[in-house]
Amino acid sequence: MEQAKGFSLKEWIFATDHKKIAVLYLITSLTVFVVGTLLAAVIKLSHWSPAMRELIGAKFYNVSFTIHGAGMVLFWMIPVFLGFFANLLIPLMIGARDVAFPRLNALSYWAFAGATILAVLALVLPGRLDVGWTGYPPYSLVTDANISLYVFIVHLLGISALASAVNFITTVITMRAPGMTWGRLNLAVWGLLGSFVIQLFGIPVLAGAVTLLLFDKYLGTNFYNASMGGAPVLYQHLFWFYAHPAVYVIALPAFGITSELISTFSRKKIFGYTSMVIAICLITFLGFDVWIHHLYTKGVVAWANVIQSFLTIIIGVPTGIKVFNWVATMHKGSIEFRAPMLYAVGFIILFVIGGMTGIANGLLGTDVHFHDTYWVVAHFHTVLSMSMTLLAFGGIYFWFPKFTGRMYNESLAKTIFWLLLIGSLIAWMPLYKAGLEGMPRRYWQIPAQFQEIFKITAVGGFMLILGFVLTLYNFLASAIAGQKATANPWGAKSLEWTLPSPVPSYNFKTIPVITGGPYEYGNPEEKLEGQPAAEAV
Repeated sequence: MEQAKGFSLKEWIFATDHKKIAVLYLITSLTVFVVGTLLAAVIKLSHWSPAMRELIGAKFYNVSFTIHGAGMVLFWMIPVFLGFFANLLIPLMIGARDVAFPRLNALSYWAFAGATILAVLALVLPGRLDVGWTGYPPYSLVTDANISLYVFIVHLLGISALASAVNFITTVITMRAPGMTWGRLNLAVWGLLGSFVIQLFGIPVLAGAVTLLLFDKYLGTNFYNASMGGAPVLYQHLFWFYAHPAVYVIALPAFGITSELISTFSRKKIFGYTSMVIAICLITFLGFDVWIHHLYTKGVVAWANVIQSFLTIIIGVPTGIKVFNWVATMHKGSIEFRAPMLYAVGFIILFVIGGMTGIANGLLGTDVHFHDTYWVVAHFHTVLSMSMTLLAFGGIYFWFPKFTGRMYNESLAKTIFWLLLIGSLIAWMPLYKAGLEGMPRRYWQIPAQFQEIFKITAVGGFMLILGFVLTLYNFLASAIAGQKATANPWGAKSLEWTLPSPVPSYNFKTIPVITGGPYEYGNPEEKLEGQPAAEAV
């Protein structure tokens, strides 16, 4: 963005510049992140003692974990990657001046913003949502929860997601700069592209699932009503057909961004670029073939369980390839542990821990025991929630100069990293033990034998909340009064770093001609030819 001449609300409301829309996505998703963090505090307080549980009450506890779960997945992690990072990075990394459909891009944001407002209002509107982020029948059919609001929010998110998918897939296919071949794309672009493909094919299935739920609830149909011949498990099939690939909607961009950070701060060309691209494509495809591991205990026929168990384990292979390649990239690299690099390494640590414990969820023999216990809660908070949030923070720090023109507080960012990493281990590792011993998830009451475990995890949760507060302070204070940034403070090789910080509204004065890849450290004869910063002003 160009240096601001003064704030104009109208300019931001009617913005079609992809960089401004990226900032709007970031502000909105961080707002929901704050709400979700406050609800997490409610949950952790209820875990502290029986007296606190009685004070909070079962009803508000159910509402809290419903909106916390939906908020953190649908309104924080997905939009921060597919809204903020996609808008900020894709046009800059492919050498384009904007996205293919700027007005469609704006529509996508405002549909998301509308859904966000309604989701927050769900805390106070009549018929409070207490059905979990999944909305499973039969409970969602008999509760007084406002299911029509739930379905409307999902449809608004679907409109936003589909508009973004069409826009960015078209942008990458048709607007790459001369010489920007598929083999020269940043891995961040590949990861985002895979996520948009999943959104394009998965969102319509989710929309159909919740629409049938709406019909059952208010129009008297019986798609999911077992007493009238319906099948509640049908909803779970339709829901998880999208909702499990949604994990990869978040993970694929995170994999790409991790590659950018690891390569930059190791001063090495990314190891195994081609295998990384193949791994991203395999995950994009296989992600639609593993949803039944959420239904092993729901009466699915044995042969389907066996096939899906095999596929669930197989999808770990391309993920393992990426971890191996990141470690190989760091090997003998000239590593500089700036804050973004620390957050990338922290992501790898938590992701590997969560991924290895997830093997138990994919195997039929062990999942029968762990299913719907706190083992699953510990698993997805390790492999998804905290690892991806750490990586999102690292990415925001890394590209902070590009959209603010300023640097963040490095020492504070590093201190927060250790607080978040240690807090994550304290908050979630003991819950594996609780799950191993059979503690069910989603229960308001906690049996006496698990109380000490949950008190320990609450301490870790409060550490995380403190880290989140300090992170938001660092973002805000640095954006207002941080040191002015140079065009390329990291010495990165990617195309976006050839532009000034912040980036001007038109991105490139002249469209660059690309002659090399984005990770050509130590290869002076092969470089990414972009618009020099001095000429792009």
